Amino acid sequence: MRKANSKIDVVVTWVDGCDPEWLAEKSKYDSEVFNRDDSNNSYQRFRDWGLMKYWFRGMEKYMPFVNKIFFITWGHLPEWLNTDNEKLVVVNHKDYIPKEYLPTYNSNVIEMNIHRIKGLSENFIMFNDDTFVVAPAKETQFFKNDLPCDMLIGKVTYNCDILGVFWHCVFNDLGIINKYFGFQRRRLKDIPKWISPVYGYRNMLRNLNKVGFKKVLGFEDQHLVISHKKSVLEKMWELEYDALDKMCHNRFRSPMDINHWLMRYWNFLTGEFEPINLDKVGEFYSLKYEGALDKVCDRIRKQEKPILVINDSLEGFDYQRFLECQKKIVEAFESIFPERSSFELN
Repeated sequence: MRKANSKIDVVVTWVDGCDPEWLAEKSKYDSEVFNRDDSNNSYQRFRDWGLMKYWFRGMEKYMPFVNKIFFITWGHLPEWLNTDNEKLVVVNHKDYIPKEYLPTYNSNVIEMNIHRIKGLSENFIMFNDDTFVVAPAKETQFFKNDLPCDMLIGKVTYNCDILGVFWHCVFNDLGIINKYFGFQRRRLKDIPKWISPVYGYRNMLRNLNKVGFKKVLGFEDQHLVISHKKSVLEKMWELEYDALDKMCHNRFRSPMDINHWLMRYWNFLTGEFEPINLDKVGEFYSLKYEGALDKVCDRIRKQEKPILVINDSLEGFDYQRFLECQKKIVEAFESIFPERSSFELN
């Protein structure tokens, strides 16, 4: 018998990278950036595309089952945002992140302290401001039987970027996971979730090859929204307080960071998740690749999948190129969301 889901909240992080006060504060700590050439701490990481109104329009139209939306910000807000909307909870970093970690420009710090937000439900979905809802979404694509829905695809993780931040974080997550699960066989009752047919035949075979290892070698990390349990994040802090506390002092993304993928890995190893094929839920596009802009605009207009990630990976500081891309994406969004949402002021 299917268990009903508890309330489901959405958490979304946003920053206005053009705010002069924010820039002035950030400039005091720029010397702490690990690698200035790493895109994880680049100008593009904090650039606002002016697309959040479409984020809210999609959320209101296609995810009506959401209980509350927690909008996390350094302190600035879009001028059009209706803060009186009964579903909206505006959260300042200082409202929930311990003061010894502030100010922070590290998304991992912002996300790994989310359990501290007052009033956040046990079930929540983590969104970034580059992740949009463009078609009808079902509650059961995020939570089922009161468990997070996710796609477990095993892989052998390796690093080919010595100075980058990204893969180091993944290895840090896996280090914690192997500390607790790296010396035991997978439980028989969890095997069906490793080789679920919803993943597709090829992925079932990939997982069958990995399930016999005691060590956890790694997982495919789909850059989409992730469903979480607040209690799992709380448990990570209980078990690994020293590691997380040390990480949270990194003002910018660092190779020593831990990110919220740790919780989904934990769910995989405890079996506390429901299998789903995320390829049917959404897709990711990086704008640095040839033809990506046209594909993004096409996907917006066709509305074939609920979730679309538009990753700002335009290289360099070609402002004219940025404006051209922004204009085309806005036009595409306007074609499917021409009307204001209740999250916008009249």
